[in-house]
Amino acid sequence: MSEIKSIRDFLLILFVIYYSQGYLYPKGSLISQGALGLILAISLFYFIKTIVLTNNKNLFYKAWSLLVILNIIGFILTGTLSNPDHFSMFKGIMMSLLPFYPFYYFSQQNTLKPIHLIRFFIFMLPITILQYFFNAESILSERVSGNTDLVNNVSYSFVALIPFVFFIKRKKIIASGLMLVLIFFIIQGAKRGALIAGAIGLFYYIFYQFRTVSKKNKVRSYFLITLILIGMGYYAYTTFESNQYLISRLETIGDPDGSSGRLIIYTNILSSWYNGSFINHLLGFGFAASLDLSGLYNFAHNDWLELLSNFGLLGVVVYIFLFYSALKFTRTSNWGTDKKILMLAIISMWFFITLVSMAYTSSNFYIQAIIMAYLVGNESKKL
Repeated sequence: MSEIKSIRDFLLILFVIYYSQGYLYPKGSLISQGALGLILAISLFYFIKTIVLTNNKNLFYKAWSLLVILNIIGFILTGTLSNPDHFSMFKGIMMSLLPFYPFYYFSQQNTLKPIHLIRFFIFMLPITILQYFFNAESILSERVSGNTDLVNNVSYSFVALIPFVFFIKRKKIIASGLMLVLIFFIIQGAKRGALIAGAIGLFYYIFYQFRTVSKKNKVRSYFLITLILIGMGYYAYTTFESNQYLISRLETIGDPDGSSGRLIIYTNILSSWYNGSFINHLLGFGFAASLDLSGLYNFAHNDWLELLSNFGLLGVVVYIFLFYSALKFTRTSNWGTDKKILMLAIISMWFFITLVSMAYTSSNFYIQAIIMAYLVGNESKKL
């Protein structure tokens, strides 16, 4: 058991080290590549171990594994190792999906607890803030004009951190303060999809607070929560109102010129698939085919179209099965209210992001993978 705990802590530290590149040490250095290699190696080991040795595999585990196996087989058969875009996408997918397995195993062995996830969050929050400022500085340094308005993709990383706040149950003021920090950077990032996903997470957090209120001193607890939430709402609203650039971007929703090329990409991919052969309809055009089908040599920026172009209806059905298994697990399990709301919050944010951006192909999706592995891996009713 002590060996499992050591591997758990070592793996969490590796994530912290890997995502510290560019701030604490040079990006792409031997340190980051070594950390990445160890993360993938440990994750692959537990992928094989849980498939071979674990008997009580639930439906969600099976659906998750189908998505992993589909991408591995797809890359082996149709991907090009020498193509940096193919390899980058495959690396991102494995980085997102494979970490599910060690943490699923740790959770089953009852060695992964909320306290470990909270500690990981405490380390990752300042690192993500550094990522935000580093990315903003990088964008501005390449501009000739003095315009400081920008869209910061790190906003999605703050969205990914929202579920961790649910684990801080007793110190509600601290938890609410941390949630406001996340919301602040999501708003400042001016990423429309991240803003809506963050709003979904905030809604579930508010709902979570009212549904999990302590029965002891119930009136006092409701009063305190209401005050905290009013303060959070006011802060979020004033922060949003002060970001005129984000407001102007929200006004362009539905405008083809304000969709960052998505309308062209979506139209081209759907048209190519519809006009393809029966095999293309069923199995797609091959790994990372969206690059060629998009017309802009870009990924689909939509999980469903990415899967449709790469693996056809087979890929879409596998993804539908994964969401179905997640919802069924939430509905039929004997979980308490807190676990169910947290899982629904993750599923809702995840599903929305699949429609407007990248989820399972994004490098920060490993965060959701770790939390979902904890939720479905253990038999505890409460967080």
